Amino acid sequence: MFKAPINNYHSRRASGNKGAALLISVLFFLIISVTLVVGSVGTVITTKRISRNLIESKSSYFTSEAGTEDALYRIKKNKQISSPEFTTLNEMTVSVTVNDSGDGEKEIITMGDSNNARNIRASVSTGQGYDFFYGAQVGEGGLEMENNASVQGVGGVMGNVYSNGPVTGSSGANVTGNLTVATSAIEDVQARSTVCNQDQIVGQTNPQIDFAQSFTASDSLPLYKISLYIKKVGSPSSRTLRVVNNNSGSPGTNSLASASLSSSLVTTNYGWVDIAFSSPADLINGQTYWIVLDTSQDNSKYYVWCRDSNNGYGNGVAKYRQVWNSGSPWSSPITGDLAFRNYIGGGPGLINSVSVLGDARSNTITNSNISGATYCQSGSGNNKSCDTSQPDPSITNMPISQSNIDQWKADAEAGGIITGNCGNGGVAGCNFSSGDTISLGPKKIIGNLILDNNKQLNITGILYLTGNVNISNNSGIRCDASFGANSCLIIADGWIDTGNNATFSGSGQAGSYLMALSTIEGCNGGTQMSQCGDDNAGIILENNVTGAIFYTTKSMIILENNTNVKEIIGYKVRLENNTFIRYETGLMNANFTSGPSGGWNIESWKEIE
Repeated sequence: MFKAPINNYHSRRASGNKGAALLISVLFFLIISVTLVVGSVGTVITTKRISRNLIESKSSYFTSEAGTEDALYRIKKNKQISSPEFTTLNEMTVSVTVNDSGDGEKEIITMGDSNNARNIRASVSTGQGYDFFYGAQVGEGGLEMENNASVQGVGGVMGNVYSNGPVTGSSGANVTGNLTVATSAIEDVQARSTVCNQDQIVGQTNPQIDFAQSFTASDSLPLYKISLYIKKVGSPSSRTLRVVNNNSGSPGTNSLASASLSSSLVTTNYGWVDIAFSSPADLINGQTYWIVLDTSQDNSKYYVWCRDSNNGYGNGVAKYRQVWNSGSPWSSPITGDLAFRNYIGGGPGLINSVSVLGDARSNTITNSNISGATYCQSGSGNNKSCDTSQPDPSITNMPISQSNIDQWKADAEAGGIITGNCGNGGVAGCNFSSGDTISLGPKKIIGNLILDNNKQLNITGILYLTGNVNISNNSGIRCDASFGANSCLIIADGWIDTGNNATFSGSGQAGSYLMALSTIEGCNGGTQMSQCGDDNAGIILENNVTGAIFYTTKSMIILENNTNVKEIIGYKVRLENNTFIRYETGLMNANFTSGPSGGWNIESWKEIE
């Protein structure tokens, strides 16, 4: 009778033990689950942190690369750059500092400000080369674009255009990169001295280091550009040209504008060299100003600024000083005026009826479709209103100076002179039969070059013709294989006319190009003149012409009928229906084996701690 409760007690005890065991098991598995979850969360957080650091590191690196590239561009184009200069990309900011590290050498240091900063150091120096930064670079004559004409880039590069004159388009005309149109400039014929009859050595011996020439402003307009008639001895580095105020008959210390005199544009023979100001000096009519060439002392590498020993410019004098803004007083006026030309504002820039995939910059923009920023002071008929926060663009230097061209002509003549026409029915040694290939250069040819019916000219040195060039019907010109990665050129004082599948090519190696350059003046459309080519142009490119860099100094280039070329630089350019310019990055490093050293070459580019 009393055993049943005892059995119930043991039953309840066994049941309680089972419940405790189950509870312990649940707690055990709960602890394991929480541990696993916490461990997973920790792994996710760590992975996220690593990913974020990696993204920040890459963003910092790309921003540093962008800042370094921007600084190099400004150095190459003689544009102003602050030190430090700040660049922001994807919320990352870097500071860029540029230091002079030696004669003709600069160091660019780019430092990030984030916890994962990636820093870059680049060293650059002056060397061989000419930089062509734009698909089309145009002078004061401006750019005309007809139906579906286009300036493009290849290989991911934008087809940028910079023009010192107006750019006007028609239906379908487009620029795939940035389009910049500067305020035009005209020569001030009342403020110049152009006579050269005596050398003035600058910077060889103390105290004749920094030289200055005064002038009187003939109008209240911005001073955009100055040209000097100058040469060099040895290989001096680029120097600074300033416009300063007048202080009691001598140069003051207030620099109103400054820019670099590029050593690459100066040769060992006298020539006119342009210096354009990114921020012009605002002149006041009737006031006196000074042009100051700020150099340094070197016994073997210096400049020679030509002067007029007869003081032909009555509104100015020349002086010198060891350091332009400190030290001993300026000298008494020397005998003669230093040779210079001033270029002042001639009118506002204009973009009209062009589609631009990048940014557009001009004083006035009308009837245009702009994908990027629209910087202008006035506009109408555009898809965007004007952003007035930036000043009007200033004119920019052409990549080759008259001094460079004169040097090349002298180099060609040093190789010998051929008198008479070359090509079809040419003189002895320069007579082509159908299908012939002839190698020639360096040579000066007093006459014309005419190639027709599958004739090929292989250039072994600079060719300079006093007459015209006509290439057509599957004929062509190329650089000899010996040029390697360097480029070659042909210069004509007359017009250049190409058509019917004419070809122009480099040596076959990457970076080698042929440049065809015409120095003819005044062939800018309008009424046909006997000395000009068809359509009253200086260079005519038509009927599937391909390749090369084409350059005019004082005349118009016309592209017709599906022409496709690498680069155009001209005083004036007209792109007719369905013509293309396709810019390549290699043109930024086009080297010519004759002439002065130039450009800025990259010596090193690496990441630093």
